[in-house]
Amino acid sequence: MKSQNFTYLVVLALIMAVLPFGEQPHLWQKLLLLKDGYLHKPMDWFDLLLHGGPLVVVLVILAVRGVARLRGQQAAQ
Repeated sequence: MKSQNFTYLVVLALIMAVLPFGEQPHLWQKLLLLKDGYLHKPMDWFDLLLHGGPLVVVLVILAVRGVARLRGQQAAQ
């Protein structure tokens, strides 16, 4: 059951990262604004967190699982 829930989280993260379906996703727009130093409005920060947050959570979970797997392999040796 754990992997099924994680699959749903990955799908949610990918969908949120590419929304809205059109020319440029909000996440990409906000990352470009952040890079250029124009991310000043609270709504822009909210959009960045809304569209990028689930993706960051998935990446953190994958990193934690990878570290746990590496520690398990080292303990077995």
